[in-house]
Amino acid sequence: KDFARVKDVVEILGVKTSSVISALKKLSKNGLVDYEKYSYIKLTQAGLMQASLLFEKHNSLKTFLEEVLYIESSKAGELAHGLEHHLNQELLTKMEAVTRFFAENPELLKKMQTYVDDYEKDSQGTLDKQKSGKVYRVEAVRGDPELKRRLLSMGVLPGTEISLEAIAPLGDPIEIKVRGYRLSLRKEEARAVVVESI
Repeated sequence: KDFARVKDVVEILGVKTSSVISALKKLSKNGLVDYEKYSYIKLTQAGLMQASLLFEKHNSLKTFLEEVLYIESSKAGELAHGLEHHLNQELLTKMEAVTRFFAENPELLKKMQTYVDDYEKDSQGTLDKQKSGKVYRVEAVRGDPELKRRLLSMGVLPGTEISLEAIAPLGDPIEIKVRGYRLSLRKEEARAVVVESI
């Protein structure tokens, strides 16, 4: 429509009206939008240019996730949205080059995807799939940064021995003993811990 209203932005992003107004004031101050209280929001020429760059970055990243890492489309869109604000131009250019390389060399893409599939199968030894009463060594801790930080802070570190004490009937929670302490992990947390039986 070439314009938006504050309520449109609130609905689409699922944020508070006050947050939108605060952001619009900053964008207006930086010359990216024309906005006055109770009026329509319109991009300036500079804002349109910035929006186009962000849109291109999002699409490049989404294409890389879908076509190179073959992540399902809706998930790739979500991931791209979270990652796009943290990518610099150098990394984005290299990802675009990798996407193009594999588009021009489909046999190599297939080979790489087979390798990734095999790697994922080999690393299926996560704590949530193990049996109670056994001892394991932590090989790696995966997952999003917050989950990883939480597990590491509890002492679930690579190289550490873990005794799997008990598993609830539905697999959640999982009781472990690590460094002399008993801990209760949710299934999601246990799924992030790659272990090897010892």
